[in-house]
Amino acid sequence: MRILLVGPYPPRHCGIGAYVAAQATRLRDEGHDVVVLSPPDGHGDVQHRFIGGSAFRQAARIAGRFDRIVVHFEPGLYFRPRSPVLHVITAASLLWLVARRPSVEILVHEATAPPSRLRPDYRLLGLAFARARLLFHTEAERRALERDYGIRTNATLVPHTASVTVHAVLRRDEARARLDLGPERPVFVCAGFIHPDKGFDRAVRAFGIAGSPGRLYVVGSVRTPTSAAVGYVDELRTLCERTGGVTMIERYVSDAEFDEWITAADAVVFPYRRAWSSGALARAQRLGTPAFVADVGGLAEQAGPNDVVFDSEDGLARLLARPVAPAATP
Repeated sequence: MRILLVGPYPPRHCGIGAYVAAQATRLRDEGHDVVVLSPPDGHGDVQHRFIGGSAFRQAARIAGRFDRIVVHFEPGLYFRPRSPVLHVITAASLLWLVARRPSVEILVHEATAPPSRLRPDYRLLGLAFARARLLFHTEAERRALERDYGIRTNATLVPHTASVTVHAVLRRDEARARLDLGPERPVFVCAGFIHPDKGFDRAVRAFGIAGSPGRLYVVGSVRTPTSAAVGYVDELRTLCERTGGVTMIERYVSDAEFDEWITAADAVVFPYRRAWSSGALARAQRLGTPAFVADVGGLAEQAGPNDVVFDSEDGLARLLARPVAPAATP
């Protein structure tokens, strides 16, 4: 089968890009002929501008060459903030692609709730969602999109772990040695791009409330340096410095080092304020590290049998204060 994947791609520092790369590898290993259409900062087979819907129009032009088309959707990939006319053009472009190829699959990593269903860009986007085949990681995500856009969807659930590639397979003691971590236990980790919605500050405060049991490492960097994101990092840095047992490692880490941090942890903490689903949580599940997961969006549904869901900072503090079983080899 000849398959077109539309989405970001490495070397862009992007979780969705890593997902697309893993999906392309898996499909090629299955014997499919895969072409990736990526933005210019990704090393896709075809590179095209994404902002403004140009990628959708390009996909529509070449759609006849493919048996299957999968669009990876997250608003920030295609929509420029505060550009209403461009928003309409972008949404119309996606609708045009879907109208030409109703079998197009849209994997919805995230979709912004419309401030008003009467806005033309959101009405067009809703029409595209209603006509395409949608893929979600959780039922909660599907329900949220149908509620927000007032539509019924032709939807399929796909496990998030299906397109996660593990880059470093180590024992827990090996991972801690590589990261030069001390003997303190337990070790908790918050890792990923730093943004207010990730709520890493919630984990730091909960860790302090719990009495700083062991070590908490906050590992990551800002993906898009907006004023809000930069201000949040400044506040988070100060909070980490004031909280005993917390270390903030403020830099981008490679996929392999990210896996090392996940493996080194007794538990990975996902204190998100807002999320649909999480590729990092899927990675922790693949690596066998338990997770403490905030009950937001589709995360509770995505949580596995080794994970624990919490609904407040106090609830997280109680989890962090619990005795940790001896580390098992992943």
